[in-house]
Amino acid sequence: MCSTAGKTLSRSLLRLTLVLVAAGFVLALGGCAFGGAGVVTPSVVIDFYVRMAGPINDAFYYFIPLDADGDFGQDGPVPVAAGPFWENGWGTGSFTHYIEYHQGQYTVFQVNREAKLRQAGGGITAVAGSPTGTSVGASTLTVQTVAFGAVTVTGAGMIAAVTNDSFQSAGTLTLATDGGGQVVASSVVFTPASPGGRELTSAEQAVINNLNAGGATLQTNSLSGLGLTLTLNAAQSGAQTLTIAPTTATVENHFEPTNGPTQTTTGTLQANTANGTGNNVIPGVTITTADFVQGGTAQVRLDLSPVATSLGPPFQYTLPTGGSILRATIDLATLGTNVPDVSVNVITTTELIFNENITDPAQHCYDGLGLLGNRYVTFRTAQFQTIDNSSGLFEQELAGDPTLQGSFTTEQKNQVDIIDWSITIRRLR
Repeated sequence: MCSTAGKTLSRSLLRLTLVLVAAGFVLALGGCAFGGAGVVTPSVVIDFYVRMAGPINDAFYYFIPLDADGDFGQDGPVPVAAGPFWENGWGTGSFTHYIEYHQGQYTVFQVNREAKLRQAGGGITAVAGSPTGTSVGASTLTVQTVAFGAVTVTGAGMIAAVTNDSFQSAGTLTLATDGGGQVVASSVVFTPASPGGRELTSAEQAVINNLNAGGATLQTNSLSGLGLTLTLNAAQSGAQTLTIAPTTATVENHFEPTNGPTQTTTGTLQANTANGTGNNVIPGVTITTADFVQGGTAQVRLDLSPVATSLGPPFQYTLPTGGSILRATIDLATLGTNVPDVSVNVITTTELIFNENITDPAQHCYDGLGLLGNRYVTFRTAQFQTIDNSSGLFEQELAGDPTLQGSFTTEQKNQVDIIDWSITIRRLR
């Protein structure tokens, strides 16, 4: 155990203190330690105790995932189990932080999430970034109503108005006519906007090229190959500019989390645009689009990134030193400034798996709270208490869970077999 004192010491007491500090340093190397120099005493801490059926194996992986999203257990951390989306190789569901013990070291991490486009469609061509929220799972994005960009006309000439029937590239189109109503050669130029615009297709460019040859009388359907219908005045000379606003679409996001209730929301995206992280379809993710296809769908995975952000060691911890027990204490403030409740699981595994072809649980060896590892514990942070494996409030953790499979020895399985645990939330000051 480590402590500090703020009293004036006599010379002999100072020598004794130095001896005790040195002894405490040795103890830290072999067992108890605080999470770094100059650590401020937390207001509230959470203690974790986990015991295995066999001695801790430093080559294996031991995780305590923590979900501090404030939904009081509506979702929570569970093992990845059978894949095929292995994400971080060990855990999924909903969690914001985790404690890892591996290779003789405890580390607290804050999780990161990432979006992956599994199937393009509907005009959605790419996704990138870290979605907000805490849950992971599959999103089906369906393009519903497409609103083609309005066209405004400036300048003097034959064109009175333009109806956009299907053109999805924002930009400007200039056009001139002579007194007989014929298009002036080389006067038709389209300039795509950024964002919202794109280069013309070969068929669309052919429409422009034909008009630029000169001699063609301007008709209501002269730009129909672009999806534009003209309303014309009498034949006259003049130059005009058509400004085409961006096309938008209402997009439904049907999200099926790995763990928790299904959610369906709607938002708006702009065509031919890298819709930034502030979009309301998948907030936090940049969604890149081309022309929309009404009714089309795209499949997106919201996964836990294999790379998390290290927050350093726990406030206090005890190294197993060949034993079967893990002990760690974290400052509640590590999880955020307003954390009304926390959901906790303990997930252990002999290896991290990232191969999406491994979908058979019998090919790997892991454990978690409950028979199948999916019984996370939820508690309110304002209620200082101890809850444990024998409280009767949760599915009791026993030896020999059916998740302990794979080509491992009994000794190795025991090293990740959780047989006892407790969680204490308490105030220090």
